[in-house]
Amino acid sequence: MQIALIGAGPRNLAILDRLIQKADSNQALTINIFDPYPVGGRVWNPFFENNQTYLMNTNPNQVTLFNDYDIGQRRGEDLTPNLLTWAQSYALPFLKQHHEYPMAYREEVLSLTSMTAYASRGLMGVYAAWFFEEILNNCPSNLSVRFHQVAVKSLLEANPGFNITTTDYNHFFADKVVLALGHLDAELSEKKKDLEKFAKEKGFHYYPASHPAENDFSSLNENDTVLVQGLGLSFFDDLLSLTAGKGGFFLTKKNGSLVYHPSGHEPHLIIGSGSGLPPRAHGLNQKGANELYQPRFFTLERMQRIAKDCGGHLPYNTFRHVLDQEMTYKYLTNQVNLLDKLSDTEREEILDFLENPKNWQHVNEKFHLKLDVHISWEKEATPSRDVTSLSAFRKFFVQHLKEDIDSAALGNDKSPLTGAYDILRDVRGTVRTLYNDRLFDEDDYQKLLTDFKLFDTQLSVGPPLIRTRQLLALIKAKQVTIAGPNFSVAHDQQFFTATDRFDEHYQGTALIEARLGRPDFRTAKSPLLKSLRQHGLIVGDNRIINQDGTAPLANTIKVDLKTFTVYNKENQLIPNLFVTGVPLEGQSWFTTVIPRPHVQTIAFTEAATVVNQILNQ
Repeated sequence: MQIALIGAGPRNLAILDRLIQKADSNQALTINIFDPYPVGGRVWNPFFENNQTYLMNTNPNQVTLFNDYDIGQRRGEDLTPNLLTWAQSYALPFLKQHHEYPMAYREEVLSLTSMTAYASRGLMGVYAAWFFEEILNNCPSNLSVRFHQVAVKSLLEANPGFNITTTDYNHFFADKVVLALGHLDAELSEKKKDLEKFAKEKGFHYYPASHPAENDFSSLNENDTVLVQGLGLSFFDDLLSLTAGKGGFFLTKKNGSLVYHPSGHEPHLIIGSGSGLPPRAHGLNQKGANELYQPRFFTLERMQRIAKDCGGHLPYNTFRHVLDQEMTYKYLTNQVNLLDKLSDTEREEILDFLENPKNWQHVNEKFHLKLDVHISWEKEATPSRDVTSLSAFRKFFVQHLKEDIDSAALGNDKSPLTGAYDILRDVRGTVRTLYNDRLFDEDDYQKLLTDFKLFDTQLSVGPPLIRTRQLLALIKAKQVTIAGPNFSVAHDQQFFTATDRFDEHYQGTALIEARLGRPDFRTAKSPLLKSLRQHGLIVGDNRIINQDGTAPLANTIKVDLKTFTVYNKENQLIPNLFVTGVPLEGQSWFTTVIPRPHVQTIAFTEAATVVNQILNQ
């Protein structure tokens, strides 16, 4: 059997690992893997210089590539190291044997000693290369695996099977194909083409949404004013390149705060976004590799029971109420656990009292406490809605960062606020099941894709704590100007321009869209996706229709989510053609998750489903 895995990122590596584990010893398999980037894929490319300093957004003890869906008994823990334990054991010998990797990675693994630290994105790429080498060394003789560092240009049905052409015009045949393409660059819209044209005419610089590690900021200097649109994870990457990457440096004070010392070569940054605020920082990690919060109220069984009682649909307002209730319980119990004047008996009595939500408003009176029992999680996600002037907003922004830093420093388990935010990360599997099982009606799916997506992003998809500290230091060093919410960019005759909610106007000589593009196979630059669309082998998902007749998931490739088999333009399944990961964002909930050990992570559950289809059809 000939199998093609297109994309060599974590998802297809998980599929490869499971194929090797599950293939019958009497069956000959040839597995060809294609990716224009090294094993590990584009995001983790260890040869991008920026990836030596850009951080992963997950602690290294919570990252693995070894597919543990149901094979834990077949491997010892020492043979399936997570990223942290690998860095402390196998990494240095591997790097000493592979001189192609920059010396920076040897220095990094020597310093990566704690589960509270963060690894660089490039080191994740080195881990992927080691992982690939490791599983090939243990590959049975009936399996042949080859990696081709080249992009696939086209894929056509051969009836049966598929013909594959790469961009260097080599041809391959496959009986079965899995596409795991990740985030792809999009063709520029007319507005973005106009921005690009303007930049060329003026000798300015325009950076559209893309992978931040690939941005070349070498031409930007102290003579530039840069408008930065977006305050999410890509923003923090660009921020580092435009400051410390220009020769400045941070010093840590005794109290843990940072001071930035500029080099004088940094461009000035004007930063803004729709919400106006960056997402909350990740808390100092206090959780083990597979340690997830265990809900008291927001359990899968309870939510499924509510849906059953409501005629098969889970009302969005009920979903949010129970989830908010779970976060409030964590918020209150963590406040109690931080009180140092309580005896063990008193603490236990208060915690028992808090198990009933009806008691929450009475806990202060009963136990003579001063707990904050009034919390609005919606306000936590959009705290600046009522700020009415730019000067007030800028003061609020700085105070918001300080409070977020203090909260995150208490830890992702013990902090009242940050510990509650972290629940959103730990219950994603439950949310995904409710979402994928279609337990919401069409209107509520729209709320999940908009309102809840923004809520979840602001509270749980933030940067490592160090990045928020760096942002605060840069503001204090006057390297950054804070713009208000509703930050909108354009250009006039002379400069890039921006406005905000307070009708303030800004000008710049460079513009950065600090974000990844929205996943949309219809506008992707990928020659492969263009070929698949042209031949009708992929189509947008039209199974959910809004009241206005639009399909909110039309940007995603339509698949059978039970098998990940692709639908063609005639709405027929194409046997043996599968798609997983980012191109399904929206059909499946929150696909951009790095594999985590021993928690049935989405990459491994998807891999189990796909491999079962490949080997049993």
